[in-house]
Amino acid sequence: MTYQEMKVTIPGKTFTQFGKKILISQIQFSTLEAIFEVDDAVQRKLDLKRRSEIREFIIESVAEGDFYFSPFIFSSRGNIREVPEGGELPAGCKIYILDGQHRTYALLSAVSHLRARKETEEEIGNFKEAEQLQSLIDKLKTYPVSIQIYLDLETKDEKQLFNDINTKRKEPHVGLVMQYDQRDEYAELTRLIARQLENVMEIESKLSRITVNNSALTSLTVMRRCLIALLEGSLTSNDNKVNYGELTREQVVSVAKMFFESWLDIFPKKMTDRKKFTAGYTGIQIALAQTVYQIHKHYDVSYEEAINQLLLLKVACSWKHDDPLYAHMYDPVKKRIINHSTTNAMQRTALGFKRKIEEQEGVQMLDTK
Repeated sequence: MTYQEMKVTIPGKTFTQFGKKILISQIQFSTLEAIFEVDDAVQRKLDLKRRSEIREFIIESVAEGDFYFSPFIFSSRGNIREVPEGGELPAGCKIYILDGQHRTYALLSAVSHLRARKETEEEIGNFKEAEQLQSLIDKLKTYPVSIQIYLDLETKDEKQLFNDINTKRKEPHVGLVMQYDQRDEYAELTRLIARQLENVMEIESKLSRITVNNSALTSLTVMRRCLIALLEGSLTSNDNKVNYGELTREQVVSVAKMFFESWLDIFPKKMTDRKKFTAGYTGIQIALAQTVYQIHKHYDVSYEEAINQLLLLKVACSWKHDDPLYAHMYDPVKKRIINHSTTNAMQRTALGFKRKIEEQEGVQMLDTK
């Protein structure tokens, strides 16, 4: 990739397919980020849930190794001029997405989330983890994206091509997966724990998202994410295999049950009133699980001792939307917290919970052990 007076030279070869010229290339994502555009007249509205799912896949995959995407498809709308080494895009011109909108925005979101996590690790003095996160960011920025660029499509051709390549099957509803999937160890563990808690709290078993008026305190889907944050400290992992660490399966069940039961002690009596309190919000529940993990690791104490530290939040947090602990996600106009379940928000919430606990005598006593 070369830049000359802000012109972008895209290396590759041109071919003719069905009478239309196509430039085939592979470029770094950082370059694609600078030259792509979305035309709402051709593309459908961005599905935020789908973007989030792809982002989680990217973050998990890049941490474990490599991942592969099928070629992204664009239209240059006559902006690219053919040159011997490929194509040249003049300064200020863009290429327009026909297929790959959600993958492109998911890559952008993944970089943003990793940067937020890096900043959080730096704030708590975990510079080794911050360096590892920076290496993942660098890997995504240089990720080689395979692209196909149609050089001379008309708008009607773009719309037709978009419709042709975006006809796909519908995935199973995540709520059904949580109820019946036998291959997911975390889902199986979640169902087991939920059965043991069914007499003390209402758990939504079918819906993946709980509305503000739902009487359930949590859902199977959220409990599963809590377990991953509790046992692995991860807010983004989508593992199917339970990480028991130094614990046995029986101990994990006991610890998890103790964690969820602790909510009944620290949350207010009307904890499912989401209009007044935050206890029933996904981001708050998962952040609490990560708080336990951080205390367990940082102070080298048992999970049981770490969970007991949550009791200090009973008076340290009002659990109301305008509590100072939620300043990073409180919307004064809507008078409630928003975007509470983004990775960045949950990281900051967990950090806030941990700091509040550290201000109390409990963790100070643990620190002397």
